[in-house]
Amino acid sequence: MNRILKVTRLQMNKRDVSFFVPAIIVGMVMIVTAIISIALQRAGVNEVGSPEYVAGAMANTGIIFSLPGFLVYYGVQAVSTTFPFATALGATRRNYVIGTALANAVTGLYVAAMLSVLLFIELATTHWFMGIYVLDTYALGSGNVWQLALTSFLGTFAFTSIGGVFAAVWVRFGSKGPPALGLALGLVLAVLILVFVPYFAEIFAAITGAMLAWIGLGISVLAIGGTWFSMRRTAVR
Repeated sequence: MNRILKVTRLQMNKRDVSFFVPAIIVGMVMIVTAIISIALQRAGVNEVGSPEYVAGAMANTGIIFSLPGFLVYYGVQAVSTTFPFATALGATRRNYVIGTALANAVTGLYVAAMLSVLLFIELATTHWFMGIYVLDTYALGSGNVWQLALTSFLGTFAFTSIGGVFAAVWVRFGSKGPPALGLALGLVLAVLILVFVPYFAEIFAAITGAMLAWIGLGISVLAIGGTWFSMRRTAVR
């Protein structure tokens, strides 16, 4: 257990990447959202507080699409840059994979806590005093802090784990590994779409928040398993 925690501390050593960058990204999204919202208000598109305005504002998905790119990168660099050093310190491959997954979970908790606090402030200030909807959106639970926290935690954990498995494949198989994995996953996704496209309407209608949570957790577990499968025979170099 001690070696696992050492790997976790190693992964969290870059505090500027682990903590500051997500906060900066969220801050930039808030600024851009505020600029767009104020511009629309001044243009008189819809009256602030009207049902039309609220519906449009709550459809904001800025946070949803702003963080995944960084989180995947974070997962990639976490595995690709620290593996030799961690093994040199005595960590086994299993210690390394579990410790890295634990670090990803810590990052997920941090992002969830940060967004939850900001949501509380957003609701308490009646949407930043100016009808600006950043976190009180349909995609993040329509103001439900628990749903937002769970969504952000599982999303962060899933995307960092996905980045980790691609990095593990690169470490194990070289530069041809990630493209091959991406191609394989793309083909599987294409086949699934072709098979289930006639039933998309029924599938989307039946999807619940709990189902999405389990899907996110399942993706994370598969990614961590893929990381372990790749790393267990990886040469240290």
